[in-house]
Parts: sequence; structure tokens; C-alpha cells
Amino acid sequence: MGVAKALWDRRRRQPVDLSSAKTVLLMRNEGAVGDVVVDSALVKCLHQSGYIVDFLLTTSNSQVMRYNPRIRHIYEADPVTSADFLRKFNHNVPRDVINELANNKYDIIIDPSLFDIPVHRLRLFRQIKAKSVLGFNKWPSIKHYSHSFDFDCQRWHVTKTFELIADYLQLDTRGLDAYDLAVPGPIMQEVAQYLASLSGKAVVINIFAGHADRSLSQTQLAELLDKLLARHPGSAVILLDHRREIRIPLPPEVVINPFNTLHHAMALIAQAELIISPDTSVVHMAAAWNKPLIAVYKDVLLNNRLWAPGYDNARQIIVKCGKVHQHRGLVDRIIAALPETL
Repeated sequence: MGVAKALWDRRRRQPVDLSSAKTVLLMRNEGAVGDVVVDSALVKCLHQSGYIVDFLLTTSNSQVMRYNPRIRHIYEADPVTSADFLRKFNHNVPRDVINELANNKYDIIIDPSLFDIPVHRLRLFRQIKAKSVLGFNKWPSIKHYSHSFDFDCQRWHVTKTFELIADYLQLDTRGLDAYDLAVPGPIMQEVAQYLASLSGKAVVINIFAGHADRSLSQTQLAELLDKLLARHPGSAVILLDHRREIRIPLPPEVVINPFNTLHHAMALIAQAELIISPDTSVVHMAAAWNKPLIAVYKDVLLNNRLWAPGYDNARQIIVKCGKVHQHRGLVDRIIAALPETL
């Protein structure tokens, strides 16, 4: 980082001029989907406060914001894994995108990432001619960051990030009360018609997480389906499986999600009676519509508190030891958390 600072950091820190600021660039080119779901509340808040908002995403997470009317333009970086994003010397933003971002001359850039600063971040700031940058937990010696908020990742929920930004920018905070995911009406209607063709209340189950250690096994899924249908007979269960990895025989009441887009999955979540998932992106999609939810987390403090569901209609199950797919009593804990009625 010392070399990166010497090559690309600013000589002097540039303060944020709130009196004239009109344009904002949000940066989430790490590729994570759940981060972007959460950021939707900040986008709404910025837009309602009169800012013009652009978003730098990747081809893998930009679909979350594809139909959001509060964003002027979405710019796409190349796909990247979290490990490569942090480790590599070069960033993933193509030259043509860099040129467009530089020409836009943003008044404020928001870097919502909470953890390590990749060495290429300062290079990107220099290339896009960043004026004022807001960040979190960044080294005081880095002058590109006009202001860095101190954020306690072990005690606070991720939503506090945009509370701090809103307070600093003096935003209209009425936009912070919920995530704001835009799903086109025709997709919502298509999914509604599909659910109406099924018998029983819809339960959406996702067993996959971003890491295999946090995913449920297919053996656990089979047990969960048996016990769920015994507890709530007649339910219609839809499994999210976009990679088509589920191999177990399924009861007649259980189907694989027949749709192929992320927004169809969002619409299923929005219209289901219950969501079960270990994946935080699905968890926060459920939060966007305040859906009844059972969320499964490993006992990792920086995950199960920072990325907790964060709303009253959710139940969080924390697996204390080992990998989620090795936890023998997990299914019974999920069943115990089921609502009495669907």
C-alpha cells in the first residue's frame, strides 16, 4: 500500500463541498450481490435528497440495480472474486468505463466497503479524477478519502453505514427505512400467475451460500422438505437453484424455480409466504419486502451481526460449531422456527 500511496494518492485532502454537490458515484465493483441489495436504501435516500446517482458495479452484481429508476447510469466492471479483488495489483474497471467516469467529474464518490483497501483503489481514484471520497475505516494517511467514518463491524449492523453517510451529507432520511429493489411489473405479474397455478402457500428455499461451508447439504434439504411438509401439508415449495445442482428426488409439492433471471427470483421472494436461506443476498432481498424469513448463519461475529437480517419478521439461526452442512440438528432448529401458520 505504501507504493500505491506514493504513486496515486492525493497530495492534499479535498473536503466535501455540500453547498454545490449534485452528482454521486457509488462504487461496488467487488462483485458481491448482497452489498448492492443493502445499498439500494442509500440510493433511494440520495435520489430523494436531490442527488444524481451513478453506480459502478460488475457484470455479476449489476442486475440487482438494472431496473432501478433512481439511478442515472450503471457502469460495469469485469467480474472478479473477492479474493482477487483484494489481492491483485490491477483493478477490474475497463479503460472505456474509466474515461466515462473521469469525464463525469463527480462531486462525491462513496466507497462503502468496510474492510481492506486494495492497492488498486487509489489508482482508480486517480484515473477517474476523484474529488471528494467518503469511506469507512480507511487509514488517516490516505488523502484521497475526504472523510472516513469509524465503523464498528463487530457491534453494528451494515445499515448503519448509510445512516452515517446520510447524517454527514444532511440527506432526507425518509428513504432509509427499507431496502428499495425494483422489479418490473410484468415480471411480478408473471410470477404471481405462476404461484396461483400451484396449490398451497408458497415457501421459497435456498440452500446455497457464497461459500460451501455456509451452505446446507442436499441430505439436509431432503430432511427439511419431509419435516416441513409434515408440519405444513399442502405447501408449495420452490427451490432456488440457478446452477441446477440439486440432485435429490423431490416430492410432488416441491419444484425447482422455473425462471432464469435474478428479478424473477426477487419476485418469488416478494410474493412467498416464507423464505429459508443461508445466503445473505437472499436474506436481504427478503428484508426488502419484510417477508417471514428463517436465516441460517455460521457463528462468525463479523457476519452474523454485521449482516444479520435486521428486521422483526426474521428468525436467525446461528450454527455454533463447524460447517453448516455438517450440523446434524440444524433441520430440527429450522422446523422449530417455523411459524404456526403460513
